[in-house]
Amino acid sequence: MTRIAILTCLVLSLSGCMAVIGYEPTAAELEAIRHGEDPRANEDANKQQGNAGESGERVGNHDTRPGAMNPVAENTEGPSQGTVLRWLDSATVVIEADSHRETVALAGQTVDADPVKERDALDARMERWTYGTAVRLQYPLKDKQGEIIYRDADGRLIATIQ
Repeated sequence: MTRIAILTCLVLSLSGCMAVIGYEPTAAELEAIRHGEDPRANEDANKQQGNAGESGERVGNHDTRPGAMNPVAENTEGPSQGTVLRWLDSATVVIEADSHRETVALAGQTVDADPVKERDALDARMERWTYGTAVRLQYPLKDKQGEIIYRDADGRLIATIQ
């Protein structure tokens, strides 16, 4: 009898997990994930958006790419500190700074073509700067006029972290 009860509990608990295990993200969700965004964070936004009596229509630019969030992202000043949210690869980290998510391309770092070396580099960075770690950002790149370059063409911050 005990075995049947345990088996029943196991089957019931796993049946709820199958919806998550079998989930495959769409191309749009994969693109959002690549840019460090949570594609399912605002699934119910249309239902809950606006004050009482207002329509649920969305107004303005709702592109979630890092550069699209800030239309003047060419070289807007970046934050001086933030908190690590996640690593996308060994050369790209997503941070939260000033209540905004920012994707940071680490200055002078590239993704290694060798998957083993890339994984080792990512593991080393994840160990040094784990999720929730406070980091300071420094912007080492300067243009010909000597002004700091804060962002790349995709709107990502270009910085080193400490």
